[in-house]
Amino acid sequence: MSTKPRGFLSVLLAFIMALGVIAVSLTMASADFTTAPMLAGAYGHTLVLKSDGTVYATGFNAGGQLGNGTNVSRSTPVKVSGLDSVTAVAAASSHSLALKSDGTVWAWGSNNSGQVGDGTTTHRNTPVQVTGLTSVTAISAGSYGHSLALKSDGTVWAWGQNEYYQLGDGTSMNSSTPVQVIGLSGVTAIAGGRQFSLALKDDGTVWAWGHSFQCDRMGGDIDTAIDDFSPAMVPGLSGVTAVAAGYDHALALKSDGTVWAWGWNGDGQLGDGTYNWRTRVPLVVRASGLSGVTAIAAGSSLSLALKNDGTVWAWGDNYQRQLGDGTIGLFVPARSNVPVRVKNLDGVAAIESGNTYGLAIKNDGTVWGWGSNNDGELGSISIFTPVHTPAQMKGVGGSGYFNAKGADFSADNTIFNTKYESNFWNWFKFLVLFGWAWMWF
Repeated sequence: MSTKPRGFLSVLLAFIMALGVIAVSLTMASADFTTAPMLAGAYGHTLVLKSDGTVYATGFNAGGQLGNGTNVSRSTPVKVSGLDSVTAVAAASSHSLALKSDGTVWAWGSNNSGQVGDGTTTHRNTPVQVTGLTSVTAISAGSYGHSLALKSDGTVWAWGQNEYYQLGDGTSMNSSTPVQVIGLSGVTAIAGGRQFSLALKDDGTVWAWGHSFQCDRMGGDIDTAIDDFSPAMVPGLSGVTAVAAGYDHALALKSDGTVWAWGWNGDGQLGDGTYNWRTRVPLVVRASGLSGVTAIAAGSSLSLALKNDGTVWAWGDNYQRQLGDGTIGLFVPARSNVPVRVKNLDGVAAIESGNTYGLAIKNDGTVWGWGSNNDGELGSISIFTPVHTPAQMKGVGGSGYFNAKGADFSADNTIFNTKYESNFWNWFKFLVLFGWAWMWF
């Protein structure tokens, strides 16, 4: 009896099984990648890193900072094109960054100062690889157009806008490719502010460089303050575990769970119960009444802290309702120079601050935002509507609710009672102010 058909079937079966193994392996390779969900906020757009390593964006997109191949702004999340295996994201006013698990950095958006880092000044609406960077472990973006990267050897690299020496390379020339920040080693964390940069070293000290207007970021005496073209140690700080850079102020989290701040304080963003600038030594002050803090974030005139009980606290300006405590003001909205609790928010795993808004990811993967929503940066409701208390981010395409840990939640997912600024209220305030101006002028 011939065995050829049986032999042929055996070969065919083995071939099919091999294809199946390959397909399963490829599927498992993509499914096996996991990372901690993360948020990045900026002037008018937001990035969300999902646990599967993909990135989504919402908000303003004139410079292509959403990275979806268009320049059309969005009020609900869209997927950033061509990115996977991402472990960290960062956002500035008009450009975005992503760090991949292989240690490479990718960037997109406006590129007028070279902040995309691809050797050109061409705007990009999809991600491109930053030139010459490998072995990167952390990234940050300065709101006025510079980018930072920390390498595994503890060195810091920078590119983009450099008018105020925020690149730290000893010059004031913009760079469209990464340059090494001089005099820094043993760095464990970085943060980019408006026109300044911060680095945390492994000995718990904080170093700063860039714009030193009235000495509010560098330390030292206000009468002799000059812009620092290379890193200088911030006096009065030790035992620091994390740093955050705002528009004109900075925060440091110490190992004992306390938060310390310095810089501009016109809206109470230092949180020390005053509105006094901290521009002379000792320039670092403790944010009042905070302990057990595990993470910090800083915006334009806004500061945020996440406590170990999963609650979020905010202080500073509240013009766009960015404190998230539900307060409403007619002429001058209430600001706070001490931390207040963000309402209706607990079980939080991560926080971030945009320019005038706050963001949080809860342990269940839901994403929440409060404050300004002029460009759809909260991804929650129609634009031009400030949010007084946290609102849940909508899902892709506006359907259901976004889930940073998996598939979007269905539309019937329960959400907290959220206070929005009604258009009627906005018009009422306008008419009152107009009437007052007409009577007096």
